[in-house]
Amino acid sequence: MDRGWYWRLGLVIGVTLLTVWLLIPSYYSLFVVDRSERNNLTLLNERLPKWAPPAKYRINLGLDLQGGIHMVMRVDTKTALQKRTERRGDQIARYINDKQLGEVSVDTDAQALQLTLTAKEPATMDAIEKEVLATFTDFVRVSRDGAKLVLTPDEGQVNFFREESVDQAMLVIRRRIDKWGVAEVDVRKLGTDAIQISLPGRSDPEQAKELVGTTAQLEFRMVDDTTDFFRKTYLETPPPEGSNITLSTSEGFPQLEGPNREALLAYVAEKTPAEREVLLECIPSATKKGVCDSYRTFLVEKDVPLTGESLTGADASLSQLNEPEVNVSFDAAGARQFEELTEKGTGRRMAIVLDTYVQSAPRINERIGGGRARITMGRSGGRPLEQWLSDAQTLALALKAGALPAPVTIGEIRQVGASLGDELIRKGGLASSLGLLLVIAFMALYYRGAGLIADVALVLNGLLILAGLALFNATLTLPGLAGFALTLGVAVDANVLINERIREELGHGKTARVAVDQGYDRAFWTIFDSHVTALIAGFILFFTGTGPIRGFATTMIIGLLASLFTSILVTRLFMNYFVHGRNAQTVSV
Repeated sequence: MDRGWYWRLGLVIGVTLLTVWLLIPSYYSLFVVDRSERNNLTLLNERLPKWAPPAKYRINLGLDLQGGIHMVMRVDTKTALQKRTERRGDQIARYINDKQLGEVSVDTDAQALQLTLTAKEPATMDAIEKEVLATFTDFVRVSRDGAKLVLTPDEGQVNFFREESVDQAMLVIRRRIDKWGVAEVDVRKLGTDAIQISLPGRSDPEQAKELVGTTAQLEFRMVDDTTDFFRKTYLETPPPEGSNITLSTSEGFPQLEGPNREALLAYVAEKTPAEREVLLECIPSATKKGVCDSYRTFLVEKDVPLTGESLTGADASLSQLNEPEVNVSFDAAGARQFEELTEKGTGRRMAIVLDTYVQSAPRINERIGGGRARITMGRSGGRPLEQWLSDAQTLALALKAGALPAPVTIGEIRQVGASLGDELIRKGGLASSLGLLLVIAFMALYYRGAGLIADVALVLNGLLILAGLALFNATLTLPGLAGFALTLGVAVDANVLINERIREELGHGKTARVAVDQGYDRAFWTIFDSHVTALIAGFILFFTGTGPIRGFATTMIIGLLASLFTSILVTRLFMNYFVHGRNAQTVSV
């Protein structure tokens, strides 16, 4: 055999070992631990062998297989737009008064989303109209009749606000569910004004409604960054082995950082001073949206001097120095409280907390009056401007989500029983196994030796699909099982095509070596083209579909890639060994 054959053999052996290794957490999750412990990553990591991959690399079961709660929530964007128009009218009136452009009254028609500005002195309306339209660019003129000016929100801004309202609701709901500790949660936009939520492993619909239906709590709390609490705790009582808790000073003062939220809070729970509380900041993943790579601790005062009830707006922008910043504004009562808070806390950090998570902790440089404040994000760590601006937009979204969430109603809620999930797993597994066995038997009987080689490749193909789902932390659903069976059929079809080509070459009087080589060469492009076209369809389904369709597409894409590997590389490796390596004069096909 040539050197290239040994390289291919090493590749196949390496891929096979990696595949088996990746499936270990999935095996423990599905067959070793109890159902109630299946979603507990900490416990699963403790059960796994030390040489096994982390528990997060496992096959997740979807709602239809595991059981749980399915919810559809409607976001009342119409009411949110009406309230926004009313607030904008008050802002325009205050702006005209501050600029001393004249005396005006503002009437709001919430149903029509229109503002009517009436000037006391008609001669001042020209200046007022010019200044208002130049400053409040999200509104356009409807009509002008002497001293009366009618404005309405720009259509593009209306559409943007509707999308943003749904995004705000999704952010609040996801953070609340993360706090509840639900694994494999699926929160996605459904249409233009609805949110679909899947909570696998949960069985209490009332608790779920209470969890996602209440208003998010936004708080402004002072950070105690003068004590050495976290450093002393870390040095005097080392973290538990395997918790990966470290001491960090990246923010300029000692903090603890770790990948597990519960482990981090449990570590400091009994050591926290009576008048203080430990809150966490989510360090977002660079590759997965909405996922925390790790958490960082903040020691804050228990007293809450200001809440989000007084917040009237928050917007991200770039400063004159081209630095991302978030501009926030308060109502009259909130402005007074914020001024007092910043006066007393000058030089200290103030934590902006949404649902017990620290969103940001800027330093107060001076007393801030007027009900307006600016949170400068800064630019450190070598990150590009786009990422810092994205962080600023996320913070603004979080502030608005906590202060002024759009009304949300529950449109649908139903429970998928765990017994049904078990039945679906059993029937789906039985159907896939039975189909696989029938195909294996047919290939072995009809194609003999070549059929047995195809059977080995088919089993490896199935393992590769499962390992791929585990590697990408994909969720296996009932449509996903259908995609699994489909791709096994595609893999068989590729092997049938190769074996028939080899038969044709043998029928033309070719030798065994020539028949095998030409059979694979002539079948290659047909197999490649069919797989590529199917992959294109799979990617379209993945990026445009939702829920079950996306689960089907995920399994299909992984299966097609695995089929290309096994049908072209693995089977040819074995055929070359038996024909070229052993100098066979005939081919069992």
